[in-house]
Amino acid sequence: MKEKKLLRVAKYIRVSTDRQAKDGDSLRDQDETLTDHINRSDNMILAGTFVDDGVSGQKINRDDFSRLIQCVKNEKIDLIIFTKLDRWFRSLRHYLNTQTILEKHNVSWLAVSQPYFDTSTAHGRAFVQQSMSWAELEAQNGSERILSVFENKVKNSEVISGTTPLGYKIVDKHLIPNEDAEKAKKIFEFYKREPNLRAVMRYASEEFGFVRTHSTFKRMIQNTKYKGVYRDNDNYCPPIVSEELWDECNRLLSRNQRANKKHDYVFTGLLVCGDCGHKLSACTMKKRDSRRKQFKTETNPSGSDIYRYPAYRCPWRINGHNCINSKQYYEKTLEKRMLDRVKTELKMYIHSMEAKAAPAIDYSAKRKSIEKKITKLKELYINELISLDEFKTDRAYYEQKIDEIPKVMPQKKDLRLLYNILDMDLDKLYPQMGVKEKNLFWRSFVDEIRIDNDHKMIIKFL
Repeated sequence: MKEKKLLRVAKYIRVSTDRQAKDGDSLRDQDETLTDHINRSDNMILAGTFVDDGVSGQKINRDDFSRLIQCVKNEKIDLIIFTKLDRWFRSLRHYLNTQTILEKHNVSWLAVSQPYFDTSTAHGRAFVQQSMSWAELEAQNGSERILSVFENKVKNSEVISGTTPLGYKIVDKHLIPNEDAEKAKKIFEFYKREPNLRAVMRYASEEFGFVRTHSTFKRMIQNTKYKGVYRDNDNYCPPIVSEELWDECNRLLSRNQRANKKHDYVFTGLLVCGDCGHKLSACTMKKRDSRRKQFKTETNPSGSDIYRYPAYRCPWRINGHNCINSKQYYEKTLEKRMLDRVKTELKMYIHSMEAKAAPAIDYSAKRKSIEKKITKLKELYINELISLDEFKTDRAYYEQKIDEIPKVMPQKKDLRLLYNILDMDLDKLYPQMGVKEKNLFWRSFVDEIRIDNDHKMIIKFL
């Protein structure tokens, strides 16, 4: 008698959710079913078991699945078995791409709990492709249902996960401030005073015993829940910090200062190259025996002193990129230019803001009026007083009118800080400030200072 050829068989097992495990499709159940199938066959030997736990069938990048395909390419497998087709794939495109690889290496597969799937015939392959289309549709509909549930929860200010930000707790599915709320607020206030994440990390550790990474505090400052907003819900939870404080901290976060810098600089985070648009980097220029002595740093062996001069330059130029700005801007020169120009340019800026200012218009009444018309339109259609085509046409018209209404009322810019700066005696007060105080002073009302290779300076105010 002709000897039967032994098939090298790989078991593939996958579970994406706990629910599938509870419904009798657990990893153990699948493994027992596949092992029993091999034991009942007299021409199969186990070549390997490949398990993906907690991975969706719509994803092609699965750890053990990738190992399985590599074994196929290495000619180590003749047959792949799994319990059901949806354990193998839920994406028709991924299935077809993988099937091409299997056919190239003469590898077949079998869904042992669905033996009517057969890839050895044209009709069988067509049936499998059709089934894969429905499996993919089912998976996508499931994802859409989950997203719809989440959207409804957010709309009703309900939490969608068990994770809570520092300063909040969950009560009846809603976020409310807890005993750490004041600590979270103080972290925001500290960052406003000293916009440096590593400094915040040290402050939280020393003051409250919170041991977190600086990236954790970055995510905390960016979290809109602290001002009571989440996604499209502007009243998602009680705010811990004011919207003004949150906005200011995030503005400062966009140009966070380095904590490991050797020296402090007056214009850190403010200077921008006018030629390439990159932030200018601070540096220290050293000169020997300068008459314009500034900061003595060391003494040469010969006995002559060396003095430090803070300056700024374009890093894009330094790193060999195509920026024409080769200048070095000394801090003292920049300070003098800013003090000479700031009040004049502030007056011009305030005048332009006041000229643009317009009384705020409340559009809420207009919006509600149109929404009532849409509601009335629905009632007319339900009572069969208008046709479906009339309903759709009129509704589209009113929805377009709502879209044309400004969603945010124009806010008049608060110019009080700028007026206070105009009233300050900077010639007397500024020299008394330290480097950090000077930096905070400029950052309080200046957004950026652009300066190019020709020393042209443009000041942009907040």
